Amino acid sequence: MKHRLSALLNGMEMTRSEHDWLEQRFDNMTAKEELLFRGAVGIEHPEALQDAIQILQSLEHYRLLYGADDDVTLGRFVMEHIHSPTPAARAYLDPETVGAAYRERGAGCYVGEHYVERLSPDRPLPDVEPLEAQPPAGSYAIRIKLASRNNMEGVWIGFPDTAEYMDPALPDELLLGLEALNAETLDQCIAVDVDCALPQITDILTQYDSAHALVRHAIDFGYVWAEQGQGEPYWVEKWQTVMELEDCHRLDLALDLAQNLHCYEFLPRGVDLAQYGVELARKDGILGHDQLLDRCFDSVAYAQHHMAKYGLSAADHGYAARNGQEILYEYSQPDRGPEMAM
Repeated sequence: MKHRLSALLNGMEMTRSEHDWLEQRFDNMTAKEELLFRGAVGIEHPEALQDAIQILQSLEHYRLLYGADDDVTLGRFVMEHIHSPTPAARAYLDPETVGAAYRERGAGCYVGEHYVERLSPDRPLPDVEPLEAQPPAGSYAIRIKLASRNNMEGVWIGFPDTAEYMDPALPDELLLGLEALNAETLDQCIAVDVDCALPQITDILTQYDSAHALVRHAIDFGYVWAEQGQGEPYWVEKWQTVMELEDCHRLDLALDLAQNLHCYEFLPRGVDLAQYGVELARKDGILGHDQLLDRCFDSVAYAQHHMAKYGLSAADHGYAARNGQEILYEYSQPDRGPEMAM
């Protein structure tokens, strides 16, 4: 194994399939994942390959505190983001003392210019999943591989970022990627590859003239993916169905559609029509006024009437149709067709 992380596994026996999987996983790691893995190995000190794989499959159980490279900066980070002191107490708290106390109380270590810690160190990590069931990349909504003049090999950055304490405009993933590329801004980078969780969105690299524009949309795409309509049922299925309805293959249009899902009527595939009819009727304010009448309500017929009323079109993920509300475009320009000459 030639990857720079392979040195962390020196002396561990592995099969050929394990070797190949690890090589793919390391090649697909983002700059942040690599730091988390290095820190986790420093915390856990794995002696067998299965222990290292368990760590690799559990990176979400570790946290990176960006820029905390000693007890002083760790203490400042802790007081700014984790344990906020009162203004009166702040003058009597020494950052180095706070940083040392935080480090000694938990399970963490300094890695380069940052601090990595284990979340819930008293709880065991999840059991190792079969490698064939695990993708060779982390679970991001979208990943972009950037390269620079100082790093032509390139590094992956992924969104949504897993950091709890970060600047939304400059996520840790992006900052760490720029550091690995030895680049100050995205203007010094080019995008060389993109991996998106939605297979409908294709040829993303050709849709953007600059890495800056692509990353800006990728950050927003990551937030949309993480929020998923703030827990609205079938939200992802509705988004994908609307994308199919609109023949959407662009990242910018996908972002616009995500913000305009209220402009579409939708029915999930395989859903229980009776239950969905009840949910729909309650949403429309028809049910919930009389328990006896609610029990007698034909929710299947109501759902079917809803489908017929809007002429829902079938797609792989459900049935959808526009409901007449105006679609507002922020990220993309709608295709309005040729203008009529006057």
